[in-house]
Amino acid sequence: MTIFIKMVSRILMALALVGIMTMNLSAQDEPPPFVRESVRAVETMLFQEGDASIENFIVQFMPGIKPAERSVWQTRIKNIRDQVGALRGDISVEPSEKGFLMSLAANGVERVVAVTLDIEKKQIIHIQLEPPLQPIILTNENLMSVFEQLEKDGFAGLVYIKKKGTVLLRHTFGMGNEALQTKNNEQTVFGIGSRPIDFTIAAIYLLDQQGKLKLSDPVSKYFENVPEDKRTIRIDQLLTGQSGLPDFFHTEEDWDPDLQWIGRDEAVQRIMNQQLLFVPGTDQEHSHAAFVLLAALVDKISGMNYYDFIRKYFLDPAGMKRTGEYGETRGLSVTDFAAGGGPMIFGLPNIPPNWGKTSWLIKGSGGMYSTFGDLQQFYTYVRSGKVLDEEHGKIFKRNSMNLDGSDQGFELFSSFNTNGDESWLFLNKLNNRRKFRVLVNALKKFAEE
Repeated sequence: MTIFIKMVSRILMALALVGIMTMNLSAQDEPPPFVRESVRAVETMLFQEGDASIENFIVQFMPGIKPAERSVWQTRIKNIRDQVGALRGDISVEPSEKGFLMSLAANGVERVVAVTLDIEKKQIIHIQLEPPLQPIILTNENLMSVFEQLEKDGFAGLVYIKKKGTVLLRHTFGMGNEALQTKNNEQTVFGIGSRPIDFTIAAIYLLDQQGKLKLSDPVSKYFENVPEDKRTIRIDQLLTGQSGLPDFFHTEEDWDPDLQWIGRDEAVQRIMNQQLLFVPGTDQEHSHAAFVLLAALVDKISGMNYYDFIRKYFLDPAGMKRTGEYGETRGLSVTDFAAGGGPMIFGLPNIPPNWGKTSWLIKGSGGMYSTFGDLQQFYTYVRSGKVLDEEHGKIFKRNSMNLDGSDQGFELFSSFNTNGDESWLFLNKLNNRRKFRVLVNALKKFAEE
């Protein structure tokens, strides 16, 4: 899976950093090959078919299993695969005391595979399916108590829930920066994961409104030397996941899938050299790379660089003074930022200004920070008719649910409906990713009630 391929090197480095490995690694180092291979092997085996793949997995990665016990293990692993093989929507890996936990989720269902490693012998010694966590049930009456318990469990962030015109919960919890003893507050600045995708969508729709492009235009109208298989990709297909482009386009040589610096032209070249997942317009698959290409279009068509364009037409008019790109402070102090809880740590503290200039690996699809108030102001502005007319602004008035995050430890969930109901959850620390998924499912269900 493409989403897993991006994640694997960083998660594996995190496994090493938290102590599964006996050696001391920095975030830029490669993890030991055995750990990398084990995670890839489990992921590959779970999504393959047939008994042969399970047999090969046991022989290669579980050599300590005696021949007489292999049939029992084949049955066990087949049962695990039967239960998780369809859960391909989202995959994450986190360390455990004895190895790692692989979470697989789709359509509100999550299962966790626990893998035990013998580091010295370089083999997997056990694999099992963890029992599911109990769901969180949210009601108007228990909202505060649920988040107070989450704070006790090691979560930190901000939550805002409004339904039927009434704000039911507006609450900050936990530490923004434990080292500096600063608590989260409503002005705290968080990393916002992939949320800049909405800034890119707004920019493209404004350029369409200005008559500088048409959503039906092919990318070959604006980029030179477009490979034949990509010449028919249209702008609207980039916006809707129908381009056929893969999700990410970093290489094994990049020290980090997000933070490795590359420029716009190199990013475009890399994207154009990617193998398509399907013929454009014949299927749908989310692609961060598509939004990087859209940001490059904004660069080329507007006559301004992408960031200057969204600042001029959206961020500044909306009053988003605490929103910026990686590597810049915008006059904010270190105590204004929440520090990400990892697993990946870049800089002390682990805050966006310390991550280097936003790379074109993620420009237009990430690489920014903001606050609850700033993001509220952005959506209010693009829905107001002040910048986007009724036709071009309606995309932001639809019912929506979005979940964004980063390996540096930031998570962002939001929901909105046409009745004006909205929910926001910002996190800079979560000690239990499984419980986080349960929480997000609870927020989704509560928003839909």
